[in-house]
Amino acid sequence: MANKWLDPGEIYIIGEYEIGTSNPTGVYKIGMVQNESTSAGRLDTHQTGNPNRLFIDRVIPTEATYLVEQLIHSARETDRIALEWFRLPTPADIAQVESEIRALEALHGPRIASLRSVYFSAPNSGSRPGLSSADISNAERLRDDAYDICKEMMELKYTSETLKFQILLANGIDASVDSVTKVKVEAPYTEFADTLLPPALRTQYMTKQRKRKDDFRFVFTANTGKICDLKTTTTWWKNLFSAEEAAYTIAKQQWETMEPTITPATVNTAVQPRTATIESIHTEYTRQCAEYSALEKRKKTIEIQLKLLCYDYEEISNVCQWKRGTQTNQFNTAQFKINENAAYRLGAHQAPKGDKVTLSVIKYKAWS
Repeated sequence: MANKWLDPGEIYIIGEYEIGTSNPTGVYKIGMVQNESTSAGRLDTHQTGNPNRLFIDRVIPTEATYLVEQLIHSARETDRIALEWFRLPTPADIAQVESEIRALEALHGPRIASLRSVYFSAPNSGSRPGLSSADISNAERLRDDAYDICKEMMELKYTSETLKFQILLANGIDASVDSVTKVKVEAPYTEFADTLLPPALRTQYMTKQRKRKDDFRFVFTANTGKICDLKTTTTWWKNLFSAEEAAYTIAKQQWETMEPTITPATVNTAVQPRTATIESIHTEYTRQCAEYSALEKRKKTIEIQLKLLCYDYEEISNVCQWKRGTQTNQFNTAQFKINENAAYRLGAHQAPKGDKVTLSVIKYKAWS
């Protein structure tokens, strides 16, 4: 199914020993795996970047894997050291976390499992009937929490994107700066484009099913538009954060002027040393990115909880809408390549690509 919030899996608790001993450090990673991934395989991955010997302390099978992981992370916020690593100093602490995970799974697991049967179906029209007053009150509280989260995220989006453009502008053609930015240079090449095929032939291979669009939106009492998409162009957010939006627009326009001048012929791909100014901006940028990511997970958790309440209906009145789109097909490139290989390789069906430079800012901080 390859849908992270819907798929079953495992929640694991991975600990670490002090170097050269069998004494746990009291620091544990609470994470998840789904589908073909395993907790044992994840242990090997984490071990590569950790000098302490790691061990699996607990593995809990889950149906609501993503939701349970996010909820337990939120519940254990005061124990968080960084990202998914938590301080759990005693065996009793670990046992308590396991108990909390199993309780969350008992509450949400069966509901997530049952939702899989209707997720890709067209929902019933109208508001979900039969919700208790407690369910409705909970849904309204979740919606209001989501608005506060979206508001924080949007302010961060304006300010962090402004910082990103400032970093790119400061770097100029010295595009690759140590642990701050990276540059990808693509030489010219051609690539098959189904849009260049004769219409009848293209239609013949429009056979690959797309998943239904997950068209979920909050219905905020302050604004009924789809503002939870968090677009920088949304009038509601532009008016609410006018100063931040103005600074963002200036930096973006300055970068849009500079970017075309950075070409494969002009760009310096050698790694440049960081300056104090760039380091200062990048430190704040990565802090804001981490904060945005944490808020994004909280927002997603609320979405899942409201989807569970919607179930096979398209809305909860004045709270949210979940229409789930219509089923459409897309071009089946793999099938076309096998059946129509000559047409696949024909020059008339190849579109020019590459001959460009792509610059990006690294969203993590590596500095000691």
